[in-house]
Amino acid sequence: MYALSGFVSYVWTGQPREEAAVIAIAQRLGSSSMDRQKNAAAIPLDFGDQQVSIFDSGNDKYDFAAPVQNKNNNWYVLITYQFDVAGVASTPTKTVYILPGEKKYLTALGISYPGQTITDASFKIVNIMWSRIDSHSIADVPSFLQEHSSFTTSNATYVAAGSVTNTGVAQDTGNRITFSITNNSAYNFWSVPVQILLMRAGGLQGIEETQIDSFRTGETRTIDLRNYVKDQLVDEVDVLPSVDVFDPSVYMPQ
Repeated sequence: MYALSGFVSYVWTGQPREEAAVIAIAQRLGSSSMDRQKNAAAIPLDFGDQQVSIFDSGNDKYDFAAPVQNKNNNWYVLITYQFDVAGVASTPTKTVYILPGEKKYLTALGISYPGQTITDASFKIVNIMWSRIDSHSIADVPSFLQEHSSFTTSNATYVAAGSVTNTGVAQDTGNRITFSITNNSAYNFWSVPVQILLMRAGGLQGIEETQIDSFRTGETRTIDLRNYVKDQLVDEVDVLPSVDVFDPSVYMPQ
């Protein structure tokens, strides 16, 4: 119930605040149009083969995910996007940041399509803003990112519902995803968003998202999540923390 209430609170209050915040950051950094980005010789975002992954998350809800990478060392990107779904309404638009050098997934999770079977979708960019990091303010952006956003993860595991754990107890409360994460930076954060990639033989089988609140320097947290996707086969869990270190509001007082 605690996890559910936190998620609902984020959707209705946290997510709109986050989107407004990233727009303000882009404006503060000095946003540019796509044409100006090309003229400035920034490398366009890399969407790989642009194939959208679609996952049935149960109860007539679907998850959508598309990989993206910002290969620039000194460009911050703000992207608004949605997924166009064949034969039904598109997903709601979503606005996220992509840090210099960052790889992540652009997602729309838990989208309801009652009575529908969703098998085809395409990724659509609604708007994109590029902001070049001022070299006078931050001379070495990769070093700045490494210093301010230093996290390590360990013991990432996935136990399918119905499996028997090493204690001999059947796991019957949904698929269990656990991992530990340490804040190695010198900074305290109000919240650190995390994507959890559920993989099998190198291919994406599902994706989860959470956030770690009040994450202090040197602290290690053990995260324990559940999903209820049936027949999900996973042999590897990849954890991708990402915090917008260019936004002063993400930092807690020391």
